[in-house]
Amino acid sequence: MTMSTIRSTVLRTLLPAVVVYAVALLWSNAEGISAKLVLRDLAQSCDAPLGQGFLSSVGYLLWMAAAAIALFAAATRQIQGLALYRQFAYCGGGFSLWLCLDDMFLVHDRYLGEAFLYVTYAFFTGLLLFKFRGPLKRFAGDTFVLAVVLLGASVVTDALQGVFQQIFPFPYETVYQTVQVFEEGFKFLGIAAWLAFWCHYVSATSRLNPVD
Repeated sequence: MTMSTIRSTVLRTLLPAVVVYAVALLWSNAEGISAKLVLRDLAQSCDAPLGQGFLSSVGYLLWMAAAAIALFAAATRQIQGLALYRQFAYCGGGFSLWLCLDDMFLVHDRYLGEAFLYVTYAFFTGLLLFKFRGPLKRFAGDTFVLAVVLLGASVVTDALQGVFQQIFPFPYETVYQTVQVFEEGFKFLGIAAWLAFWCHYVSATSRLNPVD
């Protein structure tokens, strides 16, 4: 390892990591949260069983994987062909990262509200579908649409929860749990399809000629 490599690693990786680490500790201290609770794993702090939050945690990992694959491929120019193909990866990877952070930190539940988030989702989905329809038509756009449909079904199921409660003459808890199973199921399958699309997209575009 050369000195230039070490310097690059320190500046691009270790320095940002130190900043995030310090900000997290300072912020939590300002909010009156013990450093121990910030540093330890959430399941450990809450003494939660192994399976609690398992599917939600896997969902984070799938979002992260999609974001990392798309953004890394675009930033390192692994994606060949038209500049539009890299722009698509930047946009899709950034959207994936935002969805991941939203899920991890419950942004739409606690801070911005569902209406604002749903409008944001609709905007980015429309941008991806229409601005980048060329790459979608060429590279497994059917998988992309399948992911959008499944994720959309999750949003619709959540929005219609009150309607289901009125239609079905069952206790609230029964209807709520049933709706949750379908809502989270659609979402989990949608994230999996989303990751599959970006894996295929990066794989296909990385084999193109620069002029394609």
